[in-house]
Amino acid sequence: MDNTLLWQSVLSSLQQKVSKPNIVTWFSNTSIKKKREGEILLSVPNIFVREWLQNKFEGDLLSSFRQFSPEVNKIKYFIARNQPSNNKTANKQQMSMGLDLSQAKIEFHQNKISGLNPRYNFQNFIVGDFNQLAAACANSIVKNSKSQSANKTGELLYNPFFVYSKVGLGKTHLIEAIGNEIIKARQKKKVKYIPCPNFTSQIVSAIRNQSIEKVIEIYKSFDVLIVDDIEFIAGKEKTQEVFFRVFNDLVENGGQIILSSDRPPRAIEKIEERIRSRFEGGMVVDISLPEFEERLAILEQKLEEKNIILPKEILEFIVRNIKKNIRELEGALIKSIVLFEEEKSVDGVKKALKDIIEEPKKRISPEKIIEKVCDFYDVSKKEILSKSRKKEFVFPRQVTMYLLREETGLSLPSIGVKIGNKDHTTVGYACSKLEEKSKKDGEFIKDLEVIKERIYNN
Repeated sequence: MDNTLLWQSVLSSLQQKVSKPNIVTWFSNTSIKKKREGEILLSVPNIFVREWLQNKFEGDLLSSFRQFSPEVNKIKYFIARNQPSNNKTANKQQMSMGLDLSQAKIEFHQNKISGLNPRYNFQNFIVGDFNQLAAACANSIVKNSKSQSANKTGELLYNPFFVYSKVGLGKTHLIEAIGNEIIKARQKKKVKYIPCPNFTSQIVSAIRNQSIEKVIEIYKSFDVLIVDDIEFIAGKEKTQEVFFRVFNDLVENGGQIILSSDRPPRAIEKIEERIRSRFEGGMVVDISLPEFEERLAILEQKLEEKNIILPKEILEFIVRNIKKNIRELEGALIKSIVLFEEEKSVDGVKKALKDIIEEPKKRISPEKIIEKVCDFYDVSKKEILSKSRKKEFVFPRQVTMYLLREETGLSLPSIGVKIGNKDHTTVGYACSKLEEKSKKDGEFIKDLEVIKERIYNN
């Protein structure tokens, strides 16, 4: 496969994991410059894009490359020189972002020992209703770490701490902030942050070099182990075996384990039940979607950090149109800064942003929702559509009604027709009942996450 075809294939694969706005914002003007001995040299337009890809998307990039070229184990970046250094737009872009080259290095520098990015901390983590529980647990872990005695006797809270959410809602920021705060409080603590794809790569290398036991010994020595995107462990039997040993040894030695994922433990397929059980044995919390005011506060803080002012009308336009991904908010903000610096026009910025605003929700057929609910609750479609009042059929039927309302926007009478010609008042009752349940019942919330995951991604 030549480099052009490989890159097109990788971008196509990335679109299953990374939203179109992020693809447009960060992968435009990128290409494969060279491929050699398992290493990809990726051409990027500037240092900011390079650092953003390294820190935000490298795991997804590696995973996608390996689908088409399994030997790929490393990505390097080449800043294209075909853009003159005196290019007015490029200079404006750099100035508008509030970055020069040295600032960019500081902002994206990762500690070589811990793997943590020092810019992630509690001070610049916006807390709202959407992430309040996760933030409270994170603070408790840090406080517990401060009080824990040097000989590792004190009982650890929330071990493991498992936080999940859709892409771009601040999981990585939060878990790295925990690590940075622990190091700040107790400098002797050995903290290690690693994305799961990197952990898997280490295991593969260790197998080749016959040094698995050495890797396990290294990980056992940490006081705090933070693994990002743990869902990448799915289907990798040897990695799971090693991780299980590391997990048990760390816990027995009083170590803290912190994990993040894009889905709850029960929705991660192809993992051993003993590992799933370990995940669920600690504290499992989710980060939901931020409300309008919370999204606006996030953008205002980003501008404050960069010491830049933008008209509030632009900020409100961004948060009205990007509702589900903080990373996309940041990308749109950066583009807005550049555009406004060039045009000084609110309308011009809004018009230019239209290519990266949130895409319409993927259309899902009622039939698919019915099918996935039946699969989850192990009932037949005939039983869902029947008039039976047996509890084992009534509840899945109500879940189906609720999801049809939430995910397709069908009217109550239309849903009634789809579910065996039920009366619209029956549908309305079911939707109201499950709406309340979805706000209070943690187990039901997790079940809904699993069903939705299967509806949209299976």
